[in-house]
Amino acid sequence: MDNIPTLNHGARGEIQNCNFDFTEEFYPQFHNFIRQNPGKTSKELCNMITFYDFTEETLFSAFKLFNTYKNTFYNKCGPFLTKNDRWFIIEKNQSLQEQEIIALKQEIIALKKKLETNGTKSIETKSGTNR
Repeated sequence: MDNIPTLNHGARGEIQNCNFDFTEEFYPQFHNFIRQNPGKTSKELCNMITFYDFTEETLFSAFKLFNTYKNTFYNKCGPFLTKNDRWFIIEKNQSLQEQEIIALKQEIIALKKKLETNGTKSIETKSGTNR
């Protein structure tokens, strides 16, 4: 199911958890990062993002913040949706299916590289040679 999570205004704690120190440079960087890495889980994104220190919980809060105040972040960052615990950016010129295809292609490339690396190690082990 597609989901565009937003902050619950009735839950004070949720809004108070949004104590971020984002700079103006952060928003386009984050937006482009998610665009280039569609279909990643919060955990995967936290491990990949090097320009801000997120936990899975703070990353989820940031997504909710950008979605809740989409007029504030219009043309800067977001909105974002989650499908099967994987994050996507909502693009005017690109459907969710197209983004899922991109994400799957990236995953296939990563898996092929992993297989090639493991296959090389396996061949070296069997032949008794080291490179």
